Amino acid sequence: MKTVLGFFYFYFSIIFCQNANFSYKEIAEQNIQGHAEKVATSSSLWLSNHINILRLNKYKLYLKYGQSLFLKEINGLNWVLPSFQLGLKPTDNLMISGKFFGVHLDEESPQIIGTGLHYIAGEDQDWVISFQKSALNGINDFRVVSTLFHIDKRFQKSFYDVFIGFGINYYISNSYFSSIELPKKIEGDLNCLTLAIIVPYKTINVCVSSQISSKNQLFQLALVKGF
Repeated sequence: MKTVLGFFYFYFSIIFCQNANFSYKEIAEQNIQGHAEKVATSSSLWLSNHINILRLNKYKLYLKYGQSLFLKEINGLNWVLPSFQLGLKPTDNLMISGKFFGVHLDEESPQIIGTGLHYIAGEDQDWVISFQKSALNGINDFRVVSTLFHIDKRFQKSFYDVFIGFGINYYISNSYFSSIELPKKIEGDLNCLTLAIIVPYKTINVCVSSQISSKNQLFQLALVKGF
């Protein structure tokens, strides 16, 4: 019971601990397209977070929440944003995931919604092929939709698991901001390498992960709980 309470305490603490600015209004006109492209790729990288399957693969429900840090600055800030996901496993080889949460910032309250399908394969069920679609809503200046195809493999060690994977992320950013320098739609694709280490601790799993792309690098610390 104490572990579960600690899990939810960690969740609510990260929901109110973030640092990001999605607004375009403080950006100079000549720089706004480059800034918008950087925000779109970074948002897409954040939306591409997914759930790693635990080694026992016996759980039917998964909860994952954590804190993500961008290592490269965006308009002078190293973004720090929360992430929350749930997964439901109707069979041993299939998981359906979802993202439904909001973020409290100084001037905006973005909402994230998404869903995904994850196929678990291999003799030891150590391969996962994922398809995921997510959207970032509630921003004054734009909306981002991200589509991810990802494959990763689990390597079991004595007391921890290592996940190594590769993802292809296609994103579309629709702009609501009025500027002659800014197109109404920005779209592109983003390839990323992923690395995650999961360490079981009592009934909770501690996950440290990184997503590396040519545009930015995201580092995440999360807790994963299976039921």
